[in-house]
Amino acid sequence: MYKNEFEIITNYFAAPNLSFDHEGIDLGIGDDAALIRIPSATNLSISTDVLVEGVHFPINAGAAQIAKRALLVNLSDLAAMAAKPYCFTLGLILPNATENWLCEFSKGLGEIAQEFGISLIGGDLSEGPMAVAIQVHGITPVNKSLRRNGAKIGDQIFVTGSLGEGAIGLLCAGGKSHLGPSFKFMSRPSEKARDYFEKAYFQPTPRVDFALNCRDYISSAIDISDGLIGDLQHLIKASGTGAVIDIEKIPVSNCVDGFLSSENLLRAALFGGDDYELCVSVAPEKCEDFVEVAGRSDTRVTLIGEIIAGDDVEFMSSVEGGIDADGKAYTHFSPERR
Repeated sequence: MYKNEFEIITNYFAAPNLSFDHEGIDLGIGDDAALIRIPSATNLSISTDVLVEGVHFPINAGAAQIAKRALLVNLSDLAAMAAKPYCFTLGLILPNATENWLCEFSKGLGEIAQEFGISLIGGDLSEGPMAVAIQVHGITPVNKSLRRNGAKIGDQIFVTGSLGEGAIGLLCAGGKSHLGPSFKFMSRPSEKARDYFEKAYFQPTPRVDFALNCRDYISSAIDISDGLIGDLQHLIKASGTGAVIDIEKIPVSNCVDGFLSSENLLRAALFGGDDYELCVSVAPEKCEDFVEVAGRSDTRVTLIGEIIAGDDVEFMSSVEGGIDADGKAYTHFSPERR
């Protein structure tokens, strides 16, 4: 047990794998504030997420799992803005500060920081119920940031990766889904499947390279944190449009091995959240080039719908009688938790 926060900072967060040299960072950890020089003709993108134990990650989660998830979900917000990761701050509240936990947390955080070249420049520590608050900073050339409000009628709607794996991973990790008690496994997942989906939950892939390479083809973007339908509704509201999606084209995981019903697989993809993929709109004349560049970024993209006139998300399906797409997106202040 460490006596004070300064020992913890020195031993675990001022380490070279986290607080490393970065052009433009004149002063990082060690003073009352950091000193940063923003490159000329760039915007600074800032995003903050607070993760609370038992709400945003299971109570029994490992320290490295928590650290990686906390930084990765923030990096997904930078990806949605097509911002290059630059630096971040960390707020950490702990019920107790054991050496083993801090070592694992610092190591996991450092792995992600090194992978994305984002340096820790400061933060705060306190005692209390466990919570992690990270603020990420990214840079984008002026007028090159992606936003939610750029979708135009006729634009095609694409998503990256597969959807629903975050919600499935939460169940595998022993967490409780906002989709309710009917969202459950039909049989026990294999150990291989459980490991796969838990990794999808704790280590989502922020589509940073994809966004940086494809931003010239994208008219609007949002990351899928609260569920495809809920986040797409945010995008069309900001753009003043509607959307129609073909729910048969939604890319779902092919790793469920029969332990999840097709109905729940679709619910996970549409409403589950925690995927941290991107939903983007692309003008029709740019779609061919967009798909080609996305492929060079090693990112699968799937065309799922179109921006239309209106103010809501509509569903289409070639299946007789349609497909049951009932569900709701995640909300941070759910009536059930009040």
